Amino acid sequence: MIHGGHRLKIYTRVEHVLVALATLFLPAIFLLIYGSFAKSDAFVLASGLGISFARLLVGYAISLFVGLAIALLIGTNKAGEWLMPVFDVLQNVPSFALIPVFALLLGYSNTMVVIFAATSIVWPILFYALSALRTAHQEWDEAATIFGAVGWKRVWNYHLPLVFPAIVTGSIVGISIGWEAVIGLEIIGFHTGVGVFLDSASKQGDQTALFLGIVAILFLVVTINKLVWSPLLKHARLYAE
Repeated sequence: MIHGGHRLKIYTRVEHVLVALATLFLPAIFLLIYGSFAKSDAFVLASGLGISFARLLVGYAISLFVGLAIALLIGTNKAGEWLMPVFDVLQNVPSFALIPVFALLLGYSNTMVVIFAATSIVWPILFYALSALRTAHQEWDEAATIFGAVGWKRVWNYHLPLVFPAIVTGSIVGISIGWEAVIGLEIIGFHTGVGVFLDSASKQGDQTALFLGIVAILFLVVTINKLVWSPLLKHARLYAE
């Protein structure tokens, strides 16, 4: 059953904080030292990675809001059954096949890459949340009604805790897809971002810079997993009990 008393306390001990800080700073220090010895421009790499990550975060925020809103709209409404086939078809359209459409409408701009990333990330969040809503025990729904959970109270106190584990899982899958979307677009036609750094290193045959760029991305992904997703996954298990 969903426990309303749960609180999102990820770092509860000093050791947790120290591990988090080490996970965050040690890879950055390594990259700076390695970059200086390899004579690669670590600042260009760091700024490009920061730009790509910012684009990914904004795209994720949009997809989280849109995906959750649609899931709640069609997952708690019988009329939503008519919309399911539409969204099922849309999610199977290859994202990169739509790049010319996005480029025509928005040009090769930050807005374009953010919206493109959002359309790639949204599907796992949407369908994981929908699955959680549709597989919930009927008794839970009835209990929420008996205790007066209606309107926004129902959404806040029942639906959101119910789909929280699904949102976390869907976000992890979506973020991985989002990285591919952002870096892929940057390689194709942008002037900033870590994808541009990788593309430039590849064209120049600079294997050291290429290796450094890939390692930097891996370090960032591992850091996010360690600091954000792993603790949230552990916390999400409480909502399933």
